[in-house]
Amino acid sequence: MLGERSRSLEDRIADGIPDLEGPMLRAGVSFRDAAEETLRLLRGTTSALRRPVLVSEDGLRTAAPAFILREGRSLVIRDVRLAHRPETRRDNRVRLAFAGWLARELTGLDVARLELVNGLGERIVVELGPQESDAELARLAGRALELLGDAPEPDLLLSHSHCQHCEHYVHCWDRAEAERRIEVMPAVTRARAGLLHEEGVRTFDELAARAPESFRHRDLRGHARVLLEEARAFATGAPVWLREPTLPRNRTPVWFDVEGDADGERAEVPVYLWGLAVERAGSGPLDFEPILADLTPEGDRDAWVRFTSRALEVFRDHPGAVWVHWHAAEPMWLERYIARLGAPAEFVRAVRAQGALFDLHRELARSVRLPLRSTSIKFVAPWLGFAWSNPDADAAWSAAQLHRARETADAAERARLLSEVARYNADDLAAMRVVWRWLEARRD
Repeated sequence: MLGERSRSLEDRIADGIPDLEGPMLRAGVSFRDAAEETLRLLRGTTSALRRPVLVSEDGLRTAAPAFILREGRSLVIRDVRLAHRPETRRDNRVRLAFAGWLARELTGLDVARLELVNGLGERIVVELGPQESDAELARLAGRALELLGDAPEPDLLLSHSHCQHCEHYVHCWDRAEAERRIEVMPAVTRARAGLLHEEGVRTFDELAARAPESFRHRDLRGHARVLLEEARAFATGAPVWLREPTLPRNRTPVWFDVEGDADGERAEVPVYLWGLAVERAGSGPLDFEPILADLTPEGDRDAWVRFTSRALEVFRDHPGAVWVHWHAAEPMWLERYIARLGAPAEFVRAVRAQGALFDLHRELARSVRLPLRSTSIKFVAPWLGFAWSNPDADAAWSAAQLHRARETADAAERARLLSEVARYNADDLAAMRVVWRWLEARRD
């Protein structure tokens, strides 16, 4: 989905560039042939190039920016990124500077400017610093070649939230868990990992054996309790309870989860599914009530009206009902939609009443430490035995289904895709119910 958005943005930029050749890198053309064509056009013409391929004389360094443009006898290197502030990321600046470095080396021409077009279509002139100097680029290229040779694998384990979308995630994190490294613990930030290493602690078993007063650094002393509790959970593979859970008693739970567009409030339909299920007596399956929006501004408003109407019925039928959600997205979107589209005064009073909304994730974090690399519902519920009906489904998958539903002209296919999103949302609600009942059993 992101790839399609990136290509669409690049197409729009290309439409505004005169005398544009390419793309050089395209179906049916080898990388080597694309590089030769790029070099021929750069040396023999004044054309702008789309998807050029730059390869150093030794064949070891390559770059493929979105565009190389002309400004007199100088070059302009322009790349495209979906982020709104791509220039703030060092990897984007290095990639752009590296392309300019190779272009100068291959053509002998000056590079007048480096540019990034962001996800809003804005052109940004990138100013380079010491971290993108020619000497630093040479050092980075040399280090890359070392790693492709016999150099030891670098130790770059970061936080789980940072690493989980990396293509090497399974390799790094599974090995780190097998080696019982402190970095797999959510409470061990990258900075704290360095501090713990300085104090001779590398495994969560070693950390679990420490006493709070044994730490020298004040940050470790200040966070000793959470670090040691979490380390004991990892070392034993069992939960470490901090207190008894304080779940609302004698109130009807309403399981509540929304599915939102990755573009947030910039999207025509920021929330495309309002999912709820009112708890019934017994232990049977939930009676899931998905409220899906047609993917238009009118459909957005209609879904919100239907949701507020159904929510008011629930509040009236179940006085004191508690709407259980996971983390902060649901309260945030309720407030944003109240501000965007308005809502009945009775609904606003009900959702803003003290205790009407209950963050189950926050209660879990206050009550117990778990031997899990993340406290996402996608980790906690499976640890308790729950399985999603589609094991590949997650928030990114849901957003991709929405994107495909928007793109298709086939009404039946659109309905099928949105029904898959609804099934995923229903599983999220059932997963929360499993965690709730586990905490409830501990409380009781």
